[in-house]
Amino acid sequence: MKTQLTLAVAAAACLAAPLAEAADALPAGTLITGQVSGASQTLLGLDHLFADKAGSNTTALAPADLEFMTSDFAVAVDFFSDGRVQVWNNSGTTGLAGSYTLSFSLAGLGAPISGFTPLDLSGVGGGTIGLQLVGPDSVSLTLNNLSFTGEFGSFTTQIAVTAVPEPTGLALLAAGLGLLALRRKAVA
Repeated sequence: MKTQLTLAVAAAACLAAPLAEAADALPAGTLITGQVSGASQTLLGLDHLFADKAGSNTTALAPADLEFMTSDFAVAVDFFSDGRVQVWNNSGTTGLAGSYTLSFSLAGLGAPISGFTPLDLSGVGGGTIGLQLVGPDSVSLTLNNLSFTGEFGSFTTQIAVTAVPEPTGLALLAAGLGLLALRRKAVA
């Protein structure tokens, strides 16, 4: 009986391990392709040192670095491994006039994107922000005449990724449940 309980506890621990690994919703190196329309027509990526040239709208996620800037340098976008996306007003004033629609496709995710929501909008004083989940690997955000509470203000959103259980984890769960059922029968 003690062996069965030990195996059940071991199965539960093994199931928790893949969940801990899933903490990085956007793994470093995730390839991000961005598009922008509105006041600025080009999105410049870190991999091209923010230079306006062919392919500059594609860059790999670098958790410690800013990934994108619009060609007018008014908007900067920073992606983080935990799924946060921080959008910066880089205009040098508290206002970001006009409309920007930024769309991002993320290649190489371990699971589909399940949500795109505001996380911290305290730095925004006015205007509208629209967030949209476009597809299993794509999000879009629209900024309309934003004002910020200070120069170089920002706001943060959150990309949620659905965790997909590993097949070995499901097998361990089934084994653990089976052992618990056997133990219950033995006690009864």
